[in-house]
Formats: sequence, C-alpha cells, structure tokens
Amino acid sequence: EELQQFSKPSSGMYDEGGNDRMSLARAISKCKQFTSPNLNMKNGASLVERWIELAKENERHPGQIERLLGQLGDIPPEHEPTERAFWVGALINPLPSMGVAIEIRPKLLVSKKAEERVEIALDGMLKSIKHMDGSERMW
Repeated sequence: EELQQFSKPSSGMYDEGGNDRMSLARAISKCKQFTSPNLNMKNGASLVERWIELAKENERHPGQIERLLGQLGDIPPEHEPTERAFWVGALINPLPSMGVAIEIRPKLLVSKKAEERVEIALDGMLKSIKHMDGSERMW
C-alpha cells in the first residue's frame, strides 16, 4: 500500500493523503538496515539475525523465539516500512514480555509517518541488541 502511494504520480512533494513522499522514500531506505549484513554485528549478521541469535540465548522458555517467529511469519518487505516496523515491534516486544527490550509498541502506534516508525523500531532493536550482548545494559 505504501509503495503504491509513493509511486502514484502527483504534483509536488505530497501525495493525495498528505504524506511526504521523500519521508516515505527515506523510510524504505532505512528499512534495509534490518536485514542487510551489518559489519558492526558479530559475523556481519543483519540486525534481525543478531537479535534473534541473542534472544535465543535469553529465552525464558525453550523454543520461545522459534514459536514467536512462527506466529509473526516472514518480515515484511522493505517497500512496506510501516508493516516492517510493526513486525520488529512485535518481535522485540512479544507478549508475554521477555524483558530484553524497551517497550516501543505505543510509540509505533501513535507515530504519524513511516519514517518515524522505522526509526523507533531501529532504535529499539539496537538498544535491545546492546542490552543482550552486554555492551550497554538498560537495567
């Protein structure tokens, strides 16, 4: 849906819904950070891969992360930044809580732009990774 809005021909910087087309383009670009290899992560893993690896080491119940991934399904594509941000929010803030990430779901829900949602999800995931790997404990 977001890609369709972005690709609709319209005059000016905003589409018919008032969305900033450049903001949406930046959100799509930033979405790549979730699944692209990251040299700052162990073995060049993507952020999502590294989070899953660390979360499996911090499971409260054996198989918790595999069950969660089965419930969530595949990560939405890059051209759907809002859906991808919500997926990340559900991943790092599952119910019941794992206690490994700050709560980002309310911020995701009240954000008006895809770019802001992606930034919230990226920040939450990075903080969670640093918490779990011990480099920057949150509590």
